[in-house]
Amino acid sequence: MDRRETGEVAEDLERLRPKLLAVAYRMLGDAAEAEDAVQDAYLRHHRHADEVRDAEPWMVKAVTRLCLDRLRRAKARRETYVGPWLPEPVPPGWPGAGPVDRAELAESLSMAFLVLLETLTPAERAVHLLREVFGYGFEEIAGLIDKTPANVRQLASRAKKRLEARQARFRPAPGAADELASRFFAACRDGDVAAVEAMLAADATLYSDGGGKTFAAPRPVTGVHKVARLLTVVFRKLLAAGGEATETVVNGRPGFVCTLGGRTFEVASFAPDADGRSIAAVYIVLNPDKLGLWPSTPDPDKGEVNLWNRG
Repeated sequence: MDRRETGEVAEDLERLRPKLLAVAYRMLGDAAEAEDAVQDAYLRHHRHADEVRDAEPWMVKAVTRLCLDRLRRAKARRETYVGPWLPEPVPPGWPGAGPVDRAELAESLSMAFLVLLETLTPAERAVHLLREVFGYGFEEIAGLIDKTPANVRQLASRAKKRLEARQARFRPAPGAADELASRFFAACRDGDVAAVEAMLAADATLYSDGGGKTFAAPRPVTGVHKVARLLTVVFRKLLAAGGEATETVVNGRPGFVCTLGGRTFEVASFAPDADGRSIAAVYIVLNPDKLGLWPSTPDPDKGEVNLWNRG
């Protein structure tokens, strides 16, 4: 292979990186693990470059298989995880987010969808993502994960049935989620418990992931009054301690980021009901190991403050 051809292959591989990250992140729910899996795939390609005729299917297959192995190991670790496990939140512009103008990719990035994917087996998750999000055919997927087309169809059917009813709940009309989230965020920040309660679905649930590394609710909090009370208390304590809460986009959906002493310590997103008129779920990530992609300039004189009790 001459230098020009080598350069062209390198350019083609680099153009593939966002797509490979998009596949890996949706498979794993962990940006750091996704980046490692993609890097491992590039190393494998380097070792087998002379055998590769078409880089894209080869790399997608390599990433998918690496992610399946990682996901099987992660499933075991998550069984002993302290408190609720949530995906690592990603900020706007992260390369693996994918183009937000594609509805399937945008929806598959949301925290609500990634949490639902946790109910699937690793193989079901891979098939569902490759089929429904990335548009691969059954024959192509069979080649990517080394199963027969009949097996792939069975896995796709099982995954779709398992997700369909729950997934429909989090599909509001375009634009409805943004306006609702802004009003909800303002009510939380203002400490207006009644306004927060009015915007919550009857069975609203708040999930907070501290991973045993920081203060968080040890179990999901369910119910209008409990969720509203907890959120308004957290905001009141944050602002009283000199912290800041800022609206932002988290995993392609409305959310907020909280900083205290220059340190990002909390990233949250909202999942509205399908009617777009109420908040069905709130996902709050506090585990510092999952906040590496968010800007943070900690002040060494500021210690950790427990915002997560109801006092």
